[in-house]
Amino acid sequence: MVAPNVTISTAGHPIDPEIRITGQQFSLPVTIEDNVWLGTGVIINPGVVIGRNSVIGAGSVVTKSIPPNVVAAGVPCRVIREITAEDKLAFAR
Repeated sequence: MVAPNVTISTAGHPIDPEIRITGQQFSLPVTIEDNVWLGTGVIINPGVVIGRNSVIGAGSVVTKSIPPNVVAAGVPCRVIREITAEDKLAFAR
């Protein structure tokens, strides 16, 4: 699931100013595995993998890969907790 205003960026630029001024860029793949939910306004940087079943909170900036089966959020995005059986029970109430 992808909410509004999600940015998936694969392009980057060199940090060194002498190289950067030449206009060089690089591209790194982004992998979003099965059953991921990206909240509104999430930004995903180049080279990131988001593991299956994970949830990324609204407004997060994902700068590093996120493992499967977790809730992650923040700037920069970090794992908050694992998704557990209790999450299923909470919805059934």
